[in-house]
Amino acid sequence: MHIIINGKQMDAGRFLFNFEKDKSTFVSDLETKLDEFFKWYSNFQNIDSITKIEICTSDVSCENKCSIPINNRFSVIDIAISSKKLKEILDEHARKYGLEIHMIS
Repeated sequence: MHIIINGKQMDAGRFLFNFEKDKSTFVSDLETKLDEFFKWYSNFQNIDSITKIEICTSDVSCENKCSIPINNRFSVIDIAISSKKLKEILDEHARKYGLEIHMIS
């Protein structure tokens, strides 16, 4: 999984996750990573409001064995975590670190 906020990605902004083995811990693991990201982002000098969040993966396969380019990334929002739950987590961490979120639809 890759976490990219406003086009920025921490060196440690990726995390490995196996849905077949660890599906029940995904949300808490993601929340931990988002907390790390918000803490890192809050230390910037000129902090922009958060307008774009990407949580995606490039580790997918096609059921028909089709070829998927290695650089393609696919969003896991509303697949692995609901938009509503993600918004709750983001709002909580934004308050914690004094950041503003103005999502662009």
